[in-house]
Amino acid sequence: MGLSRRGRDVGVAVAFLALTALVVLRVGGESGGTITGTARAADGDTLTLEGHRIRLLGFDAPELMQMCKRDGAEWRCGVAARSRMAEMLRAGPITCRTQATDKYERWLARCTGADGADLGERMVREGLAVAYGGYEGEERLAKAERKGLWGSQFDVPQEWRRMNGRPQEGRHMAEPGLFGDILEALGLN
Repeated sequence: MGLSRRGRDVGVAVAFLALTALVVLRVGGESGGTITGTARAADGDTLTLEGHRIRLLGFDAPELMQMCKRDGAEWRCGVAARSRMAEMLRAGPITCRTQATDKYERWLARCTGADGADLGERMVREGLAVAYGGYEGEERLAKAERKGLWGSQFDVPQEWRRMNGRPQEGRHMAEPGLFGDILEALGLN
């Protein structure tokens, strides 16, 4: 014998409330904070600020050990990405707006430099990182101008990590929304 319509509605409502509670527990306390200070670059898309590891959102820079080829010669593109990030960080204090944490317990954030410029936007626009959930317009411009990575032969960082037995990481969305949080909570993202 099937459930009554009212029984199904109550079941759906309970499931929805349970899922909402799960999302709130997962996101609660992790998003929306702002932190300002002097930072140092770990690589082209990760930094340390006030003792916290921060993975910058919306882009993916080459891994520190990653090599690319430019004009037939090897180019240390991972080192170049970290060097550029370090240069931007030396300009003065940065401000990061945290949104969540990742599976490595790093804060996921968007950060602006001392001059107010978005660090991720600058890295992608200069061709030292690829769009990865954000900055697609900047990537198109860098490609068209053959800047940085786009003027070389390279494996996208995610592919390089896979080929070199490095831990994979999921796409970090620029502004996670409820739908993305639900997928993440269900393990589908």
